[in-house]
Amino acid sequence: MARQMPGAELAIGYRSSLLNCLIDHDPRSHRSFTEELLRASIPVRTMAVHLFAPVAAELGNRWCTDEADFMQIAVASTRLSMIVNHVSHAGALSMDEPSAQRRVLLARTHGAQHTIGVSIVASCFRDMGWAVDGGSDLEIDENLYTRLSGKPYDLLGISVSRVDEVRDCSEVIRRVQTTPKTRRMKIAIGGPAVVASPMAFQRIGADFVTRSALDVMQLASHI
Repeated sequence: MARQMPGAELAIGYRSSLLNCLIDHDPRSHRSFTEELLRASIPVRTMAVHLFAPVAAELGNRWCTDEADFMQIAVASTRLSMIVNHVSHAGALSMDEPSAQRRVLLARTHGAQHTIGVSIVASCFRDMGWAVDGGSDLEIDENLYTRLSGKPYDLLGISVSRVDEVRDCSEVIRRVQTTPKTRRMKIAIGGPAVVASPMAFQRIGADFVTRSALDVMQLASHI
């Protein structure tokens, strides 16, 4: 399914260029790369699966193997988030807004330090015509429940950073599902902890447990 996505080979071909511009000392590199990527007209969801997610994973690998220090990874991650957001919003502006638009609220657990995954997930939803609220700045605290009470959402997506946060996620799910205004809303969880230990999150009450950007797109298409 992933290989059949339009522009897949073209997106794969950009991986080295994207990685190089993220670690380049000259900040102009990632700006010019962003412009080139927009001209290529690759669907955002294809870039999410075949370009952004693999490059984000490679940054993580370089951090784990000490091929790059904290500052290099921090700068590269910030640049990648900027590129993802820029491309995502540019794509959303070119789309006609559906008359009955679906809404997703994205949030993260308290332990999340690298939030590029949330930006990639948001780009997928926008590309599929969803209205996206929240994001990497919204944690699973009282602000989350305030947002949920303000307007109706079809889906709540939670990015989990550490496996030991499974109890925190379980409490959020319980509270959402026992509140009359939000109990019909679907809940999806994903993130580094879910990828590492999916079985730990299978029975905490979430409607969906996602492990990749491709999972997110399949989820969005079925709601």
